[in-house]
Amino acid sequence: MIINVAQIRRDEIGTAHFDLKDDFSAFESELEGITFVAPVHVQLQVNNTGDSLLVQGTIDAEIKTQCGRCLEPFHYTIHQDYEDEWVYAPQATEEQIETVLVFEKDEIELSDRILEQIVLALPMRFICSSECKGLCPVCGVNHNVESCDCVQDQVDPRLAALANWPRED
Repeated sequence: MIINVAQIRRDEIGTAHFDLKDDFSAFESELEGITFVAPVHVQLQVNNTGDSLLVQGTIDAEIKTQCGRCLEPFHYTIHQDYEDEWVYAPQATEEQIETVLVFEKDEIELSDRILEQIVLALPMRFICSSECKGLCPVCGVNHNVESCDCVQDQVDPRLAALANWPRED
């Protein structure tokens, strides 16, 4: 995902809009258990602030993954805001080099930054819906599809002593 900022960089009050779509399936090997269903859609506005380029926009992606409760595959939608500040290397001050992103040429490669934002937007554990009942720990049946008659009165032996704790009802 590359944007050309030559004209914006030369115009002190330059602004440009970019509407980009790119296939991120090449990154799937880095993201275990995730498949991109559609191209990632990125809408950006680039503003020249005089000292740097302010890049703001949104990232929309749809992935296929597996529910952490019922283990069924499902589609998960990501809508993430994006903001970065870029500075042209020959004009960068020492402070800017440490605090903002630096670009060398008139084209900025955004794929790695976009992927980073997608990864940051992912939950710790995927759940297909808040009503997901998960799997039976005894027989493994998916409780979203059918019920079972399994008895689950086994207590973890490490927690058995808590059953003797006095209750204040």
